[in-house]
Amino acid sequence: MAALWRLGEAKVDDVRAQQATKGRSAYTTVQTVMNRLVERGLLVRERRGRAFVYRPRYVESEYLARAIGDRLADAPAETRRAALVSLVEGLEGDELEEIAKLARTVKRRRQSG
Repeated sequence: MAALWRLGEAKVDDVRAQQATKGRSAYTTVQTVMNRLVERGLLVRERRGRAFVYRPRYVESEYLARAIGDRLADAPAETRRAALVSLVEGLEGDELEEIAKLARTVKRRRQSG
């Protein structure tokens, strides 16, 4: 996924080229992983000529937000809050201020809609 987020879209060989030469996976291994990510809905595959081109269905931040949201969805409210506070505590000062601004924007949007 990281290689595809960097490249935007890629063929199997393009993703392999992103791997270190010493530990490079076999073509069929990378192809299998990418096809499984298509099956899971994380990649989109399109045939171009004789090859498939893959691209991420979600930008990295959206994927991460979905993953965190999925993990928190079934947790009690108190646990969700504690987990989010733990994440926020790890932010730098400028990041924290940006999150505070975004939280105020979300709150205003919810109140007006």
